[in-house]
Amino acid sequence: MQISYDYDGNADFSTLHSYNWLPAPELKTGAPKVQYGTLLEARLKSLVDEQLAARGFAKNAENPDFLVTYHVAVEDKVSVTYINELYGYGPGWGTSYRRNMLHHGYPGTTAMVNEYQQGTLILDMVRNSDKQLIWRGTAVAEVYPDLSREAKEKRLRDAVEKLLANFPPPATGSN
Repeated sequence: MQISYDYDGNADFSTLHSYNWLPAPELKTGAPKVQYGTLLEARLKSLVDEQLAARGFAKNAENPDFLVTYHVAVEDKVSVTYINELYGYGPGWGTSYRRNMLHHGYPGTTAMVNEYQQGTLILDMVRNSDKQLIWRGTAVAEVYPDLSREAKEKRLRDAVEKLLANFPPPATGSN
């Protein structure tokens, strides 16, 4: 799983104490397959709520300091690995760097193709006062559709925990 995050360096995260959820975004034409569903949404929101509460943030529907939203996408991917192979037999000579090597046989290259699905989870934190994005965390991992419900939930929990380990970002010293 690859985790990354970015944030507004001018945002004062010390003033954030409460949050609420924004509705899930609308699907855009041409976007990767996006998988929203009531089960995924309920699990994700519950896990994020749990992690934010552990960091001292309170859920507040009336006047939150920041808003949370998410995006989930699944894309079909292909990776190709080439393996150079040299089949054959025969004597050889040369230096340790294999120059002037004599070899009899069938050289060739084999391509190994792997088709898989890659899932992306994006968590956005938006300042409520001006609706500006102040923090974004992204988790990218291969999707294993045949996993049990428990295994899928564990992977989602791991992703949320790793993402929110970076929220709020470390305070930087002032000049």
